[in-house]
Amino acid sequence: MTSGGVTGTVTDPSGAAVPNATVTLKNNDTGATQNSTTNGTGAYRFALLNPGRYSVTVKAQGFRGLQQNVAVAVGQTSTVDVKLEVASAATTVEVTAEGGVLQTDNGNVSTTVSPEIVENMPNPGNDLSYYVQTAPGTTMNTQGGYGNSATFGISATSNLFTVDGMNENDPFLNLNNSGATNLLLGANDVQTATVVNNGYSGEYGTLAGANVNLRHQVGH
Repeated sequence: MTSGGVTGTVTDPSGAAVPNATVTLKNNDTGATQNSTTNGTGAYRFALLNPGRYSVTVKAQGFRGLQQNVAVAVGQTSTVDVKLEVASAATTVEVTAEGGVLQTDNGNVSTTVSPEIVENMPNPGNDLSYYVQTAPGTTMNTQGGYGNSATFGISATSNLFTVDGMNENDPFLNLNNSGATNLLLGANDVQTATVVNNGYSGEYGTLAGANVNLRHQVGH
């Protein structure tokens, strides 16, 4: 799983749904845009998005346009609900606050390490498995067993590491110490890291431990 999504509902000042509103999603890192239209219940959805910073702009006839920023993380769907105000002139209101980080769509416990944290976090040896230790419910393996971290009491040999959606696990012990070519990817090549614990969604059905999703830096 290397992508995320944005979903939400567009309503009017009374709370009623606004169908057929135009919703534009812009990737603030690349400038790429895509459009969608709300359905009869005022809902919209964008899927298979690269992690990063986005803005959602909503326009509908008879209402003031509204723009809101949102962060998209790997394996998570960010919710941006928009309440439009009635206006006689074509104006757009920009909301600078980021979308909420509370996940209400599933039971996954997800922790995303941003590019800034990846760059500045002390990480001796650029160990890819180091990011697991930043997630809730994780403890360092101090018993001399395999792996560096266990999550919610589940052995470190149950963790799954992926790079851009491809497994980066040792084929025998499920440790992040070799890939298919036995060539390691160092943390210097990582843009974002997302650790998903309690991954109950269908895309996390491989192993019971942490799912560590690593994404290459853009251009690498």
